[in-house]
Amino acid sequence: MHAFCKRATRGEEGPVGTQTGLTVCNLEARIVNVPMERPVQTSAGEIRAALLVLIDLQTEEGITGRAYVRSYSTFALEPLKQLVENLGMTLEGDVLAPLEIYRKLQATFRLQGPQGLTGIAASGIDMAAWDALARAHDLPLVELLGGARKQVPAYGSLRSMRPESVSEEVRELATLGLDAYKVKIGHGDVWADLETIRAVRSVIGDDARLAVDYNQSLSVTGALERVRILDEEELYWIEEPTRADDFVGHARIAEEARTPICIGENWWGPHDLQKSLEAGACDYGMPDAMKIGGVTGWLRAAALAEPSGLPLTSHVFPEVSAHLLAASPTAHCLEYLDHAGPILEKPIRIEEGQVHVPDGPGIGIEWDERAVERFLIR
Repeated sequence: MHAFCKRATRGEEGPVGTQTGLTVCNLEARIVNVPMERPVQTSAGEIRAALLVLIDLQTEEGITGRAYVRSYSTFALEPLKQLVENLGMTLEGDVLAPLEIYRKLQATFRLQGPQGLTGIAASGIDMAAWDALARAHDLPLVELLGGARKQVPAYGSLRSMRPESVSEEVRELATLGLDAYKVKIGHGDVWADLETIRAVRSVIGDDARLAVDYNQSLSVTGALERVRILDEEELYWIEEPTRADDFVGHARIAEEARTPICIGENWWGPHDLQKSLEAGACDYGMPDAMKIGGVTGWLRAAALAEPSGLPLTSHVFPEVSAHLLAASPTAHCLEYLDHAGPILEKPIRIEEGQVHVPDGPGIGIEWDERAVERFLIR
C-alpha cells in the first residue's frame, strides 16, 4: 500500500454524501478458502470449498469499495489474486469512474482476450469501483443505477444432486418460503436424472417450480434425446445441456424442446449474450456477475436483453445480483446459492421467497474480519 493512500480503518468509511471526484490509490486482494457445510455436487465432480478473492479498492478520500470473485480450482487462485493486484496498480491515480475503468481494462485485454482469469479479475475490480462510487454518494447500488430498492424473487439452487440427499436440503430451503428450486443432474443416464427430479418433486410438490442443470455434460444429440423425455416432467427450465459456447447447438435443442432452455453463466461479456440472441439459443438468460463484466457488463447485457424480452436470472453472487436484477428491465428471479455468507457481516437475506436488496450504501458487502482471518490463505 502506498503512503499517499488515506485508507479508512476496516469497518469504517470516509466522508460520504455529495463527495465526487474520488481518486483510486490502492487495491488490496486477499484469498480465502471457505469450507462448505454441504458440498456442491455437479456432473463434473464435487466442490467442497468456496475459493474466493476478496477485493478492497481504496480511494485517496478514504472510501473503500468491496467485491469478491471466485476460482473453481486451487491452482488458479493465487494467479487470480496476483492478476487483480497487478491490474489495480494500473489504476492508481485514476479518477474513480467505473465506465472509464471498464474501458481501460478492456483495452488492456484487447490482444490477450477478455475471457478466463483476465475477465474475472476485471469484473471484480469493476464491481468494487461501483461499490465505492455508490458509497461515496451514500446510496445503495441499485439507486445509483437509477433503480429502486425492491424485493427480488429467488429460487433455491440445490447443492445436492443425489436422490438420498436432496430431500433434506429442500426441507431446509423451504423455511425461506421459496416456491422454486433447481437441481443438478447429468450424473448417469436419463433414468438417473428422472430419479433425482422425482425425489425433489416428492418434497416440493407439483405446485412449486423445478429447474434442472446439466452443467454442459451432454452432446447436442444426447441432449435432444433426453429433453424429449424430460419434456414430460413440466420443468421450469433445462440449463446448459451442452457446451456453453455452442450457441447453435443450444438453438437446436431450444427449437425441439417444449421445456425452456436457460444458458448464460458462461457468457464472457455482453457480446456472448448478443450471439445467443442471434442464434435463438435460449429462453432464459443467466449472466454471472464475474464473467459478464461486473456491473458495467451486466448493464450492457440487460440493455441487449430488453428489446427481445429475454428474461434474466442470475448465477451465484447474490449480493450484487440482487441490485443488478432490481435495475434490469427483464429481471426474472435470483439464484440463491450462498458461498460468501460465512465471511460477511450481513449475508444476503431471504424472506417469503424474496431477496431483500440491502438499504445501506453500495452493494452491502462488509467483511467479517474474524471469519476472514480464520479462512485466509497466507
